[in-house]
Amino acid sequence: WARSAGVPVIADLDETYAGVDELIANVDYLVVSRDFPTRLTGERNLEQALRTAKKRFGCALTAATLGEDGVLAWDGKQFYWSAAYRVPVVDTTGAGDIFHAGFIYGLLQDWPLDRQLDYACAAAALNCTCSGARGGIGSVAAIEKLMAATPRYAVARAAD
Repeated sequence: WARSAGVPVIADLDETYAGVDELIANVDYLVVSRDFPTRLTGERNLEQALRTAKKRFGCALTAATLGEDGVLAWDGKQFYWSAAYRVPVVDTTGAGDIFHAGFIYGLLQDWPLDRQLDYACAAAALNCTCSGARGGIGSVAAIEKLMAATPRYAVARAAD
């Protein structure tokens, strides 16, 4: 129904289960936890697993969130990696949900993919600075301030 209405479909999955293949076949943006692509595809290498999932299911994008290692995404042409921001972590509860919210916000703003991923990493990092799943949800201005002033765990590698 969402696709028929022109609405992008985004999935956040952590576990494989019976019927998940049929679900993923209807997903445009598969943004999942670190180990999900390898379990889903049987590929041992994350990059290959992201490639295989995109090809198998026809998603516009496959990506894996990597905690303090950021996020790795494959759009069918190149890999994008955005490093996580180095913040004083109080609680990581909700970080994945806030990452997805930041990604969706960037998608709806029609930002380039690298900016969407960077913004999502920053939104998640900001949330981790407070206690509780929603304790550190920041405004757009607060997220952009973090992006401008906060170092990262690693310098983002060049896209392949």
